[in-house]
Formats: sequence, C-alpha cells, structure tokens
Amino acid sequence: MSVPPAAAVSVAWISNGRLFVHIPGKPLREIESDFAQKSLEREFRSVETNAWKGRSGVWGNLGMQPPGVPPWESQEPRRQIRFVTIARGASATEIFYVLDMGAVGGLFSYDLEENIERRLVHRQGFVLTHLTRHPGDGELAMSLPRGDGTIGLKVTRADGLFGRDLGFSDSTDESPHWHSDGSKRLVFHSSAFLRNDQGHVVGKSPYRIELLDIESEQVSTLVENENHDLLQPRYLGDGALVFIKRPYKAMQATQQASMLDMAKDIVLFPFRLIRTFVYFFNFMSMMFSGKPLISAGGMTAPPGKINPYLMLWGQAVDTQRILQQDRPGESRRPLVPKDWQLIRRAPDGTETILAQNVLAWDLTSAGEIVYTDGRSAYLRGANGEASGCADADLIERFAVLS
Repeated sequence: MSVPPAAAVSVAWISNGRLFVHIPGKPLREIESDFAQKSLEREFRSVETNAWKGRSGVWGNLGMQPPGVPPWESQEPRRQIRFVTIARGASATEIFYVLDMGAVGGLFSYDLEENIERRLVHRQGFVLTHLTRHPGDGELAMSLPRGDGTIGLKVTRADGLFGRDLGFSDSTDESPHWHSDGSKRLVFHSSAFLRNDQGHVVGKSPYRIELLDIESEQVSTLVENENHDLLQPRYLGDGALVFIKRPYKAMQATQQASMLDMAKDIVLFPFRLIRTFVYFFNFMSMMFSGKPLISAGGMTAPPGKINPYLMLWGQAVDTQRILQQDRPGESRRPLVPKDWQLIRRAPDGTETILAQNVLAWDLTSAGEIVYTDGRSAYLRGANGEASGCADADLIERFAVLS
C-alpha cells in the first residue's frame, strides 16, 4: 500500500479483516489487538497440548496424517480473528473497533498515542455491524444482528454497557448516526423482509432512510425510493441529508432448470461419475498405502483464501475480478460502479450529486465530506473537487479520525 501526499486528513479503514490507520506525515500503520493475539496464543497452546488426540485412531496407527489436512507440525488455530467495523472515538487519537473471534465478539477502544487497548464488551454472539458515538455524552449507537436473522438498533453507555434495544421490526436496520443537532435521535437505513405465507424470506425491500426518536421510540420515514437503495444517511450542520444512492436489485426467485441446463447435465454425467470413482479409490489408496493415485493436485487441501466477494448491504461485489483488472501505471479501478452516488438532499427536497463510485463516506470534525470508492479515500473540497487522502488495495469499512 502507498499513501499519496494530498489532503491532510487522518483516516482508518478495514481491509480483509485488518485495521489500518493513516495519519498525515506518518507511515501507514496497522493496528493489532493485544487481546486478539493473546487469545490466539492461548488457543495455539491448547492445540499443542491436545495434538496427540489428532494423531490417534486409524490415521495415527498408520503413522500418517488424514488426507487433505495440513501437516501436524504446521497446525495452526483454525479460528480467525477479524476486525468488523470501526468508528471515531472522543478525539482524533481514539478509535473504536469490533472484533469477530468466532463464537464470541468484542468491542474495544484504542488510544493511538499511548498504544493502549481497552476492552469494553466481550461476550458470545456480540458482533456489531455498525457503530457510532454521540458527540455530547458519548453514548454508543450500534447495529446488532439478532438470532432470527434481523438486525436491530441498540444504544449503550459510553463504555458499551447497559444496552437498550430499540425497535423489534422484521427488518435490517443499519448504519445509525446521531442527528447533527445533538438530540437523541438516530437516522439510519432500513430494509424490510418480504415473506411468503409460510414465513420464509423471499426478498427484501429497497433500503429507505428512517429517523428514530429514542425518547419516544417513534420511527418516521424520511426518504424512500422504490427503484433505489438509500444508504448511510447522515445530517449535515445546515440540515441537509447526505446519503448513498444505488440501484435496487431484487432477490431473484428460484427458476426452473432450462432445457439447455438439463442437456448439459446429461452430457457431463459420465465424466462426473468417473471423477467420483477416481477420488474414492485415491482416498482408499491414501488410507492403506499412503500413496496417492492422483499426482496432479492430489487430495491436498488448498491454502485458505480470502473471500473474493464483499457483501455490501445485500449486494455482492466481485473484488477479485476488480483487483485483477489493475494495470501498472494506471489509476486503481473503483470497487463500486458509477451509479453508487453520494447525494445531498436539501431541506426543501432538492437533490444534488456530490460524487460517484462511493462505497462509504464520513465527515471530518470541520464538517467536510470524505468518501471512498473501495480503493482510495478522497476529501471533497468546498468547490466540489476531490483530492486523495489515502490509498489501499481494498477498503471494506472506513472512518475519518480528524
């Protein structure tokens, strides 16, 4: 990664589950969680202590490891720890982040000057999708997945404790932000589940923008569009509402197989049957003789790969294909298309396009807009021109620190 010398804005982003911070005049910095590292060390010691159990049974008696499993000596803990979401803290030197540690999750704060990590919440099933801090009393608003597949809003104290669930609708409520007037109101985007007579989800409505009054628990719809998703809403100081607008794509119903598909299955059936026999006898050969019948590829499991698709509010982005299109000496290709637009909606309802290819956006402490196309971050000036402030291979989540 390289950082172009442009706008002096401190930003943080998550890339492939890792957290990076760019502060003007300083090298790009990766933040690592001490809690996560110690958790991995404990799990690794546990794996080493119980390694003899994996070497017992049929494979252990034969003096060989199961096919498709890495060598015993190179076994590593299977659980991966990933940064999920980030948010600015009380100052430009503090950052909040959420860690996904498999069965459990945690909310942490990190002091960038003192390099001190503070664990706020750590329990089973605690994996937030979005997080924001109230600029006044520091209360935290978050999106928390529920067991029934919905995502609801929750508000907690500044330390993440004593949370209060807000609303229990059959919907996905995400990206909450406090109102710019300092009140206890949240603006967020929401998509309702569409279910059939049996209660199964068959689709989701377009994302709309809603406003929640925490004290009265009243929800009102601000903006909706049957042809577009409206995402990441936030009020500016002048009362304008800024959000991302993208084309709405309905979930496709299951289609019956075409005659071409049926013909293809019939033609390929002998090949698939032969392949099944080959892999079966290769497995038996590995079990009794320790020698594979297949020399090209064999039964060795491929090394773990990063998911080539990035899910963004119900839409999958083929990140691998986009990354492969980069050419030396050329500008990086945006991760999202031009029809992902950043919109400013004035109090009178007039809408203006601020930028295109926008995956996420945030505000500086001075109220300036910073956005990312998934590859680079840009500061939008008062004249409407954008200047680069950070560069990365992949930006999944994004936050401005200064």
